[in-house]
Amino acid sequence: MILQQVAAVLGLLVVYRLYSNWKQLSNGIPGPLIARYSDLYRAYQQYNGKLRDELVRLHSVHGPVVRYGVRSVSISDPSVVDVVYGSRAGFTTADSYNVLVGIANGKEVASLVSTRDETRHGALRRSVASAFTPTGVLDYEPWIDESIVELLDVLSERPLIDLSTTMLYYSMDAAGRFSFSESLGCLRADADEGGVASMIRNRFNHWGWWSSLPGLERLIYRNPIALRMKRAPSSMAASAVAKMKARAGKPSNSSRAPDLLSRFMESSQTNPEVLDTAGIVGMLMSTISGAGDTTATSTTAILYYLLQHRDKLAKLRAELVAADINKSLPSNREVSKLPYLHATIREGMRLFPTITWPIERCVPKGGAIIAGMHFHEGTSVGCMPAALHLNPAVFGEDAREYRPERWLVADPEVLRKMESSHMGLSRGRRVCLGQHIAMMQMKKVVAAMVLNFDMSLSDPTSVLDADFSPAVACLKPLMIKVVPKHEHGELPFASDGRI
Repeated sequence: MILQQVAAVLGLLVVYRLYSNWKQLSNGIPGPLIARYSDLYRAYQQYNGKLRDELVRLHSVHGPVVRYGVRSVSISDPSVVDVVYGSRAGFTTADSYNVLVGIANGKEVASLVSTRDETRHGALRRSVASAFTPTGVLDYEPWIDESIVELLDVLSERPLIDLSTTMLYYSMDAAGRFSFSESLGCLRADADEGGVASMIRNRFNHWGWWSSLPGLERLIYRNPIALRMKRAPSSMAASAVAKMKARAGKPSNSSRAPDLLSRFMESSQTNPEVLDTAGIVGMLMSTISGAGDTTATSTTAILYYLLQHRDKLAKLRAELVAADINKSLPSNREVSKLPYLHATIREGMRLFPTITWPIERCVPKGGAIIAGMHFHEGTSVGCMPAALHLNPAVFGEDAREYRPERWLVADPEVLRKMESSHMGLSRGRRVCLGQHIAMMQMKKVVAAMVLNFDMSLSDPTSVLDADFSPAVACLKPLMIKVVPKHEHGELPFASDGRI
């Protein structure tokens, strides 16, 4: 009898919970029925790497607004980008960001990306803003050059490579150099030296797997016992602290190019209450995570689409040759103004955005009107880059096709709409802080590789595949053939793309 009563009470609690979930967002937003009552649908899709494609499908069926969780809404209407991500919009990051907060010495340590405190986030960004301006990032070009020289040398010795892994190791080494003047040694060793890349991907895995159930994640990983067990900082954080201590009180080495650590330490002297030791470490972790993994993924995607479309590759190479840039080491000044190179990068990032679910923001107090609908305070809304980037109303009926020329021939109004819909580097006040480093690095390395090597897919039918269960897409192996070009620099392709 008692067991029956307990079961009845539990059953009523479950029914009440499901009803409560339904009431939280019952304004007729289309989507899977189960998503109205439980976030388990969303969790299942994300854990199995299917949420990205599922949301693209749901948008194609139901239109610009779809539900994928109890209080989670994906929007593919470009007009809402400025509304949700604008600097004065009042929207804050969603609960899913709590999952990304790191743990060190038994305490939670938020980085620039994971902090949900908008006041602290703004203060952190302002304290280091000068290190990331278009002019400021030119200081790090020598470190990127050093990494590109090593990349070209390695490629000349390896006729067959896994492009996704090679670009990851190159990007990690470059990030190490411009962050604290030291390569991680991954590219030359063809291995994840120090396990930094694995550590970063483990964080992205954890964020992706638990983003749908942040409350349960806190219960399991952030209870008092679990926090006490997690005492030691990551190896990368420990290394950053050691480098800071080694530099403290010593004059800077003016014979070498500045790095981010030196810039952060300078900022810390004028903003000690904002950028303390933990703040500097958090900034370095965020920079290396983004500059290493996501930049590598975007660069691989850009090169893949060029290799898949030989006529576009020939067109890019013709532009590079005509510009008469330094073949062995293109400078940022030389590549920054090349329109077709810029277009191939924008198009590659459009077709293969790295984020695997909507960039979530919470509706502010009092609610908000978005895409013609009213959303209650606390509702998680966000644009799914993959869905927005494939919207035919923005990018045309050929939105699913690789066509860099769309960025060059569109009339001003269409181009403005495409630019405002592009979320390859996020948007608004949380736009990627290192966006100028990323663009400089991608332009230089793509130009260098295209000029110095004849590249081709090992298997012409290869597809750009990835594990989409982490927060950031984790690319699977992509084998390509690499042959050094002839010294006289002749074009290997006819103007129509024929070999």
